[in-house]
Amino acid sequence: METKKLALPLVLLFVGSLLGLVFSGALIYEHNGAKTQLGSTVCNVNDTSGCDKAKDSAIGKIFGLPLALYGYLFYGGVLALAAFVAFTPHEKAVQLLWWGAAAALAFDIFLLLYSLFVLGALCRLCAITYVATVTLFIGAFMLRKRTETLIKPERTRLAATGGFTLILLAVFTSGIFFHTDAVSRKGPQVQGKTDQEKELREQLALEFYKQWKSKPLLRLDTPKSGNKGSQKPVVTIMEFADALCPHCKSMGIVLDAFVKEHKDKVKLIFRHYPLDNQCNVAMKGSFHVGSCGLAVAMECGEAQGKFWAMHDIIFANQEVFFRNPVTDKAVESMAQSAGLNAAQLTACFRSQHTMPKIKNDVQAGIKIPIEGTPTLVVNGRLLGGVPLQYMSDVLERILFEESNR
Repeated sequence: METKKLALPLVLLFVGSLLGLVFSGALIYEHNGAKTQLGSTVCNVNDTSGCDKAKDSAIGKIFGLPLALYGYLFYGGVLALAAFVAFTPHEKAVQLLWWGAAAALAFDIFLLLYSLFVLGALCRLCAITYVATVTLFIGAFMLRKRTETLIKPERTRLAATGGFTLILLAVFTSGIFFHTDAVSRKGPQVQGKTDQEKELREQLALEFYKQWKSKPLLRLDTPKSGNKGSQKPVVTIMEFADALCPHCKSMGIVLDAFVKEHKDKVKLIFRHYPLDNQCNVAMKGSFHVGSCGLAVAMECGEAQGKFWAMHDIIFANQEVFFRNPVTDKAVESMAQSAGLNAAQLTACFRSQHTMPKIKNDVQAGIKIPIEGTPTLVVNGRLLGGVPLQYMSDVLERILFEESNR
């Protein structure tokens, strides 16, 4: 038999099926909400991409399973049949390849039209599987034509049956594994009273993540003081805050809880941005009078290795300083309550030798520029506009995405 003329169509079938397996495998993860490097590269995270629209569409899942899983099994079946034909060009196997490729092409044309005219966007990952299907169709068509004149073998070779069975088993097993693994790696689950509220919070967290990811990287220095959390963080949160800002106090509680929950992956850096013209040249008038002094006191706590102890007690006494000035006696009392060497901290506070650190933080904030406190810079990108009640959800989404990069 002149089996050499089957080489090209078989190559097309192998290439098309392998291409389909790779990208439908990535789609299994994407459709289950677990990100992949391949998906992040192909699908533009800065857009409301067609990949997300396809995932959330009415045909994104069939019988509770992602459409991509069925595609993965199809491409695996084609690969198994192509291997079978390579050993034994059996007529039924060739016909099955042909009709399978034709049906897949028709279905992909439907999916393409659905994406363009119903969803209004093209899923780029899906589009690559369409290319794989076209490749399969051409290969199957050529194979069908070139086997018409071949003398078909009367017996099926054992190698053909064995290869077909092993490939099919491997594809089925890997497909189920990818699906279950993707489900286990799904994005963070948000809290909500109803399913509708949970879904809304998930969507908001994803949108804020996309907005954050689209922001340019800021070139900011990293101070050694005011740090807590992981030494090798996945996510670094730089918080610019004012000791007399009530919103900063609330934000601090959220950030502290987030760092404690992910202390092996998250690092928090507190930076001073007092809304006080005594140390902030961007302030044209007096506003939070005394916040510069409280910032100095925090840095004096750092000198004793107890920045966060001083930070916490200052914010706990925030309302006291709305009515009373920041005095040596008040700072000494807080230091004593926080377990610091009160005399040493008071001497540091009076000397004001930590003021250059405060002004350096202020200059970094002006460079951003800061429009209000608190302001968060996460992994070098400004995270803005997030309501406090959604901040934990957004940070969880950022941590999840950055962990899977």
